[in-house]
Amino acid sequence: MLMKSIQKTAQKMTQKAVVEMTTQNPLLLLLILGAICCGAWLMFDTTSTTGMSAKPPAITVNPDAMPDADAVVLETTPMIGVGQTLHEPIDGFFEIVVLLVVGVSIGFIGTLIGAGGGFLVVPVLIIFYKFIPHYAVGTSMIIVFLNALSGTFAYVSQKRIDYEIGIKYSVVAIPGVIIGALFALNISINAFYAIFAMLLTVMAYILIFVNDFYLVRENVEDQPMRRTMRDAFGTTYVYSPDMAVGFSGSFIVGIISGLLGLGGGIIHVPFMNFIGMPLHVATATSHFIIVITSFFGLITFLGLGAINVDYAVVLGIGSILGAYYGARASIKTHSEMLKKIIAILLVLLSIKLFLNIT
Repeated sequence: MLMKSIQKTAQKMTQKAVVEMTTQNPLLLLLILGAICCGAWLMFDTTSTTGMSAKPPAITVNPDAMPDADAVVLETTPMIGVGQTLHEPIDGFFEIVVLLVVGVSIGFIGTLIGAGGGFLVVPVLIIFYKFIPHYAVGTSMIIVFLNALSGTFAYVSQKRIDYEIGIKYSVVAIPGVIIGALFALNISINAFYAIFAMLLTVMAYILIFVNDFYLVRENVEDQPMRRTMRDAFGTTYVYSPDMAVGFSGSFIVGIISGLLGLGGGIIHVPFMNFIGMPLHVATATSHFIIVITSFFGLITFLGLGAINVDYAVVLGIGSILGAYYGARASIKTHSEMLKKIIAILLVLLSIKLFLNIT
């Protein structure tokens, strides 16, 4: 019954956006529908035990601790997550409602700034639900994918996505995501906390103190990569991004995304703004990129057995709702006030992660 309800909700949310896309960009429609079908099969496959089990620690016998034949002392080989539960179970209807509200908030905030929401999902799962890092990262990937997908539908109707640049950067970022996912399984818990906390701190600093964060390119009209875009509201954007810098940056963003469970938008949006893309175009294009890269990320983590489907489904449904309305709200939101609010939240989360280091 739960799965049928989820599928009906998703169908209602996407029906209007899909109709709009069939007349504007059929190739993009095929790409996203293919991703939806594959993602749904992966997430709702009842034969999967992903996220609900982990390989037991290796057991060795210590011969020095055997005073007689009947006394055997067993030791366990240290591994990530030992001495710590994989996660807190979802307990009751009230907690489901709380998770839905959390998902809506994450989707709304993430879409407003062009991020996939992973920069909030991962610390929330670790701090409040006691996830070990690589389970939080893997679970985050599904939520990031659903969030970005919903937000992308809204941005398609706004005509602010630069599809050519988005596809090119995605191709470069995908290998980075896979490499980052493999790193996530082997990094220590304390190192993960420290890296994630430092990243949140840096992003908070950029949001508050760094203005006009872009690479100055004079005589845009004479640049070989000159782009002109007119959105659905009549605004015309003329820009010339530095593609060489963009390719290298996208690969690095992919690694960070796979390692930390981020959609990459929290880094990619200011980065694309830095290389010369207008902020609104960068935000919308970032969401399109996240749809592609996070899909490959969730497949990788699913294969590694590091996803909790229960949390991902509940948070994901909330994220879809939040992302849809977040994209609409981005049209009228004052960006400076939004940046300050998000920066304060990032600082609080980073402090908590630093305090978790033992």
